[in-house]
Amino acid sequence: MDGGERQPDPRPALFRRAPTWSIEHQRQEPERPGFNAWDERVRTRQNIVAAAVVLCLGLATYHVMTELRASSRVLACIEAGHRNCAQPAIPGNGHR
Repeated sequence: MDGGERQPDPRPALFRRAPTWSIEHQRQEPERPGFNAWDERVRTRQNIVAAAVVLCLGLATYHVMTELRASSRVLACIEAGHRNCAQPAIPGNGHR
């Protein structure tokens, strides 16, 4: 190999590591010692994706808990022997 020629990575895509600063910028020095701009961008992107996943899981959990609370109230009403358990919710303060 001479100059900047690179051979393709023979490993499967699953086992390839994302390029790091040293591979991407072979002859340059980093801006600050110990700082790796490429890896920093990769970590930032991963953190944003992880935060989005956690937010989606939180919203899904909230929705499921709301539905479970409503269904448990209806089941408790049926268990108590009431006949009007499936009445629609009336918007307002509930003192109608």
